[in-house]
Amino acid sequence: MDLQERFLDAVDYIEEHLGEPVSLTEAAKRAQVSPAHFSRLFRVLTGETFGSYVRQRRLTGAAEQLLEPEGPKPLIELAFDCQYDSQEAFTRAFKRAFGVTPGTYRERGGPSRVRWRERLDARALEHRKEVITMEPEIREIGSFVVVGLRERFDDETKPQIPNLWQRLIPSIPKIPHLSSGRSFGICLNTDTQAGSFDYVAGFEVDRVDELPEGLIAETIPSGTYAVFTHTIQGNDLHAELQPTMQWILGTWLPDSKHTFLNAADIEIYPPGFEPTPGNSLEICIPIRPAA
Repeated sequence: MDLQERFLDAVDYIEEHLGEPVSLTEAAKRAQVSPAHFSRLFRVLTGETFGSYVRQRRLTGAAEQLLEPEGPKPLIELAFDCQYDSQEAFTRAFKRAFGVTPGTYRERGGPSRVRWRERLDARALEHRKEVITMEPEIREIGSFVVVGLRERFDDETKPQIPNLWQRLIPSIPKIPHLSSGRSFGICLNTDTQAGSFDYVAGFEVDRVDELPEGLIAETIPSGTYAVFTHTIQGNDLHAELQPTMQWILGTWLPDSKHTFLNAADIEIYPPGFEPTPGNSLEICIPIRPAA
């Protein structure tokens, strides 16, 4: 077996023992490397620590159990399954990972599934290596205005977002005062309980005098963002962005020193952008330092 196959064999060991103490030493044996080397390797290949992966996978398992129709285990049992000594410690960790307490999570029907930590596999490792920068740039983005189209989407209808862009294309020559040539995909007014959000597809403008028929203007306030670069691999950009967002919110964010803000998520496309392999865009996540 090559190194990646041995590493994934170690992941199999981790997954088989999530309900009990997981040994870094034993996982390293499965990968046929020393514990110190395995710890470094885990960080390099996944962008997170061994301990973070184990913790987030356990919490994801608890989140899945909270949504079972027949009802979850008592919280204290879930806490012990996740290797926490108390229900209070489990609740704090769960809220840190998913933004709400376990009870609220169940009541709302799992509003933060995008933060689930999916199991590592060969495809996930390839995504981290080839597609996304695992360490973002923390950047202050100043206020700007876009003109374009806005529509409300949810988890079922969001695959239709590319159609919004297609509808916008014929109107681009009609947009006055285009500035940088950059275009933006902006998610805002998110309802975490319903899983719905407004999506704006638009182009940056210097000012707004009169809007072409059917178009809207949206002003995005300044803020602090974690900025990731996504390099396109295939021909379905929307589908390709889903695991990227899953990784950012389900892996990077819980292990970072930042808290997600319910503000505008921004996709920044450079001038003349084409959604073809090799081209890249920036994904900007609104954050503030964790309390």
